[in-house]
Amino acid sequence: MKKKFDRTGRRIRACAVSTIAAIGVMGLGSVPAFASGEPSSAQTFINYCIALVVVLGVIAVAAVVAVVLRARKRIVSGFAMTKKRAAGNTVLGVGMAILLAVAVALNVLTGMYSANIDSVFTETDRDAVTVETDKEDWFDLIDRIGSEGMTLMRNDDGTLPINVQNNARVNLLGAAAYNPVYSGSGSGGVHAADSVSVVSSLEQAGFEINSAPLDAGVYSVDQPQSGDMGFQAVSLSNDEVPVNAFQGDASFDNMAKYSDTAIVVLGRSGGEGDDLTSYESPDGYDYLQLSANERDLMQRASETFEKLIVVINTANAMEMGFLDEYNVDACVWAGLPGPYGFSALGKILAGEVNPSGNLPDTWVYDNRSNPVSENFGNQEASNREGSHYVDYVEGIYLGYKWYETAYAEQAVVTNTKTGVTYDYGNDYDSIVAFPFGYGLSYTTFSQQIVGGAENGSEVGPDDTVTVDVEVTNTGEVAGKDAVQIYATVPYTDYDIEHGVEKSAVSLAGFGKTGELQPGESETVSIEINMEDLASYDSSYDNGDDTQGAYMLDAGEYVLSVRSDAHTAYAQTSVNLRDQYFFSGENKRSSDDQQAYNQFADAARGIYLSRQNGFANYAEAMQSVSSEIKSTAFEDDPNAYDAAYDDVVDKTYVEGEDYAVDGDLTLADMTDVPYDDDKWQELVSQLTLDELQSLVEDSAYSSPEIKSIDKPETTDADGPLGIAWMFGSSLTGVAYPSIPLLAATFNQDLANEFGSQMADQCHTLGLTGWNAPAMNMHRWAFSGRNYEYYSEDSYLSGKMASIVTAVANEKGLNTYIKHFALNDQETERSGRLHTYSNEQAIREIYLKPFEMAVKDGGTTALMNSMNFIGDDWVGTSEELMTEVLRNEWGFRGKAVTDMPEDELVRKSADAALRAGTDSWLLIGGGVDVRCETDADIYYLQRTAHNILYMDSRALLIGSTVLDWHLYVGIATAELGVLVVACAAALVLRNIGYRKHEA
Repeated sequence: MKKKFDRTGRRIRACAVSTIAAIGVMGLGSVPAFASGEPSSAQTFINYCIALVVVLGVIAVAAVVAVVLRARKRIVSGFAMTKKRAAGNTVLGVGMAILLAVAVALNVLTGMYSANIDSVFTETDRDAVTVETDKEDWFDLIDRIGSEGMTLMRNDDGTLPINVQNNARVNLLGAAAYNPVYSGSGSGGVHAADSVSVVSSLEQAGFEINSAPLDAGVYSVDQPQSGDMGFQAVSLSNDEVPVNAFQGDASFDNMAKYSDTAIVVLGRSGGEGDDLTSYESPDGYDYLQLSANERDLMQRASETFEKLIVVINTANAMEMGFLDEYNVDACVWAGLPGPYGFSALGKILAGEVNPSGNLPDTWVYDNRSNPVSENFGNQEASNREGSHYVDYVEGIYLGYKWYETAYAEQAVVTNTKTGVTYDYGNDYDSIVAFPFGYGLSYTTFSQQIVGGAENGSEVGPDDTVTVDVEVTNTGEVAGKDAVQIYATVPYTDYDIEHGVEKSAVSLAGFGKTGELQPGESETVSIEINMEDLASYDSSYDNGDDTQGAYMLDAGEYVLSVRSDAHTAYAQTSVNLRDQYFFSGENKRSSDDQQAYNQFADAARGIYLSRQNGFANYAEAMQSVSSEIKSTAFEDDPNAYDAAYDDVVDKTYVEGEDYAVDGDLTLADMTDVPYDDDKWQELVSQLTLDELQSLVEDSAYSSPEIKSIDKPETTDADGPLGIAWMFGSSLTGVAYPSIPLLAATFNQDLANEFGSQMADQCHTLGLTGWNAPAMNMHRWAFSGRNYEYYSEDSYLSGKMASIVTAVANEKGLNTYIKHFALNDQETERSGRLHTYSNEQAIREIYLKPFEMAVKDGGTTALMNSMNFIGDDWVGTSEELMTEVLRNEWGFRGKAVTDMPEDELVRKSADAALRAGTDSWLLIGGGVDVRCETDADIYYLQRTAHNILYMDSRALLIGSTVLDWHLYVGIATAELGVLVVACAAALVLRNIGYRKHEA
């Protein structure tokens, strides 16, 4: 007889395999929503959960039925043998183990990552607010930012604009022409299926593009992704095709027959987590130089076409020698314009729009001519594994402040890393390709000073100086023009003796005309506060056991009207009779307390000085040590001075000092000043759990606090537009990258941008926006330059403070970031000890934040992952409390960035005392202590800060759909399947006996 085959065993095995497959399929089913960026609402993910538990339920029922049938078979027929018993047992055993592992992993992982899973299942009340603007307004502003930000860098012999009525045909070349770079990656990354491409922009402007490169397969067009997601990995690649790919109708000879004009688009990306120095070139060129294939393309294009136009599609300043090398006739910087900003490019090339952008950075022929190049990137400490360092040896001489001061000092210096010597005085034009603030137009303008402060007049340290500039369109077409005022302040013997550095020129004010018709004039008035021209002197003795103060030297203050940082139209000057220190009671009018030294421990080595033409350049560069000054934080990250707790002499009693049964609500506090005693009454109503929740649960949200009727609210990333990393439908309309907004030099556009971002956030049901981002373009290779405004602290601070002010007025919490000195991505979370001197920290790196606090009135701030000196910024009381709160008067919430380093996450109690209020952590990972009276004191102080911020905001409630229910059901179903597998194994093997055939 044949051995009887056990079909019931196969059913059990099939159930186990089907279960595992179902889990995999359901898991993968959600991947497209994330990977493609398709908007997926919280309800969509609930539907996935329902589908999963239904499928698992069906499989579980089938498994139970199969086990019952086998048991019945055992009773009726005895035990049957299967010739594949061992294999069946293995399948059941493995299946049971996998199902058990899945059940355990499901509960462990959902517990660990509960906070960010909550974000996926969060629904906001989008109908709670009526806003002033809509998508039509948003797209209009996007086009205007592109139109005024894109910058005409070269235009020999009037190559542009191209008259499409007479000759619309062009050849479009370059990989980025067909697959342009819209934005960088990370929290500012954006995508949209309806993106305006370079091709569509040109076609809409009336150009006829030669299709041969596409038809012949030289280039292909990747379909843009839909939706809008942050945190994509950046691809630092250069995909330019070799010139031998241009064959047949796409040969250069045949393309020349189609048109004598070629437009070459050169693209570069950037992003969060990496700097452009991480690019590994196969041909020896760095990422901001042309690759070998690009050089070949430019060479052939130069030889073939009568007119060669280049479009630069990047937020990072490339080396520009190729313009001369390949006889480029015209060049336009298009930046990274977001999904829709390319709409302006075709209009500019065709002359429908007259470009009026001005570069927010200095563009040079050799990026190593910047001293920052010698202190940047991955530098691991020799005395502590896992820790890193970077030294801002350049001091205040960042960007144009280096190039213009080196020019003024006739400096000749040699890069100690490359050995290349630069003669800045005699060879300026061969070093700097395009100065900061540079930008051409299709018309010409004159600018002259027609009013304001009288030339040579005497002023006081608290005065405001006005400069009236008349701008006249002296050309033949309508256009706009930016007015830039630069200050040249006295550099005296006192400065030399006391180590106070002064840039040769510094942007002190700017404005922009409306559109001027030929022959039309407009007067632009610029106001400059004298105290804003003060330099920081870290050596000054205040007479109260503190050192350091802002100061104005006696002498002439020259205010020059310039077309860029290097080229002056006209100038006027005012005189300060006596040297003046903003010390003691004579503090700056904008300060709550006098500024004095806070960052002495953050400095080391030697910093650049303009004395004798930067004679100390080599000494300063060689003063950098590979040893970090202190490893105290690494040794004990949660250590703090006992004095913090010693000042708390109160015993906190439940029901009297916390968890008080009161009737105040957050809504009652809308107009209550920060220092009012009523705030203590409010925070005393919070339980200890509620106090801890405010600190620990700030992963893109703020928790519900029932004791004071505070709703749960939601925040989101997106300097360019809302970029929601969790794949939900919180998708906004993305604007051009921030350097393009800066390049407009148009404060009205910044105001509109801030207003519209508030409207967008409120439309999406958001209460907080993790922006503006205002770190510095310290070097062209910085990965997140596309998120930040400029290399200039004043331009950055002015534009950011305008954005912040209007957004705050509309009730949006604007988390200005990343505070502070987060100017490189490399090892930003690798315990990056950032060393700089007090003057540079204050005048360059803190200045934009200072302006956003004082002028923008922000009540929200995000700190950074790096260290300032030897302390993580979140544990620096000097930064988070003394400067931010006591000196500048910040009132509100300070949240962390997303700290990746385990040691940083262990510093919660120290950070709380230093002035960091809450933690942005996905999946938890931080536990703030709540055991002592001091712990409660600082938790209540933090609650005060956070709730004050929210009392000034338009709070839009959000709801987390109950995904926990489905986890529980799925776990139970998996348990049933595990039991079914176990039962099947028992039934297969107990009493097993052979049957003779």
